[in-house]
Amino acid sequence: MYNLSDSEIRNTCKERLESLEYWLRRLIDVQLSDAYGDFFNYSDEKGNRIIKNKIIESLESRIIKEPQRYSRKVDAILLDDEIDIICNPKLYNDHFKGALEMAFPDGPNVARTFLKRLVDPRNRLAHANPISQRQSEQVVCYTNDVIESIKEFYRKQNMSEDYNVPLILKLIDSYGNVYHRDQFGNVHDGGIIKNLSNESQFDLRPGDTLSLEIEVDPSFSPEEYDISWASAKGFSHDVPNGQKAVINITEKQVGKRFDVQCRVTSKKQWHRMSLGADDFLIYYIRVLPPL
Repeated sequence: MYNLSDSEIRNTCKERLESLEYWLRRLIDVQLSDAYGDFFNYSDEKGNRIIKNKIIESLESRIIKEPQRYSRKVDAILLDDEIDIICNPKLYNDHFKGALEMAFPDGPNVARTFLKRLVDPRNRLAHANPISQRQSEQVVCYTNDVIESIKEFYRKQNMSEDYNVPLILKLIDSYGNVYHRDQFGNVHDGGIIKNLSNESQFDLRPGDTLSLEIEVDPSFSPEEYDISWASAKGFSHDVPNGQKAVINITEKQVGKRFDVQCRVTSKKQWHRMSLGADDFLIYYIRVLPPL
C-alpha cells in the first residue's frame, strides 16, 4: 500500500468496500429468502420481525427518495444495516455461520467488531474525506477475508448442484435498469428473458447506442467460462466477447423486437443447455425507423 498513490489507495478501498456490500447483500437475500420468503415483512410466532423496524424504515426512506436507484428492497440495504442483520446472534447462527466461519470462526461478536471497523472508512470515502494508512490496510484485509469466506461457501453449494455451472445473476442496461435473475422470465431449457419491446419509454432509433452488461456468479473465475453476444438481426459492427456489449443501432436493427442474445459457456466438455451453452439470456427491445 505504501507504494500506491493516494488516489490509487482510495479507489482500491472503494472497490473493495462496494464488493463487500454486494456480497453481504447477496448473502442476506439468498439465505433469508430461502428461510422466510419476504423476510422484510416476516414476523415470528410472537409477532417479532426478524429485521428491525429501524432498518426497514431506513431502507424504505431511501427507496422513496431514489426509486430509480433501487429495483428491490434488498438493494437499499447499506453496510451498517448489513452488519446489524448478519451479526444478530440468532440470524448469524441459523443462517450466516456457514458462509462466514472461515473469516470469523469465533462467531457474531467478533464478526461485528471487525466489520464495524469498516464503517468509518466507508463513510469517509463516500464523502471524499481522507482515510489513514491503517484504515486502508484494514479495508483490504478484512474485505478480502469476508469475500473469500462467502465465495468458498457458494463454491461448496455449487458443487452440490446437479449442474455446477456459471449463471447470469444480473443485467444492467444503458437506461440504468438493473435486473436480477429472479426478475427475468424463463426461456429455452433454463435460460432467462427480458422483454422491453412493449415499453415505449425504451424505444430506440438508428443512431442510438444500447449497452448491456451482465454479472456472472462471481464464485466462478472468469477464466472458467466465455461470454458471447449475438442477434438474429445481426450487429452492424463487431461486438467483442466479454461482460459488456455496446451496440450501435442502425437501420439493420429496426423492428418491433430487436433481440440481443448472450451466452455463457464454461470450458468444460459438457454443457447444461441443449444449445451448447451453460446459460442464455435474451433481451428484446423495439427499434423504430429513422425520423
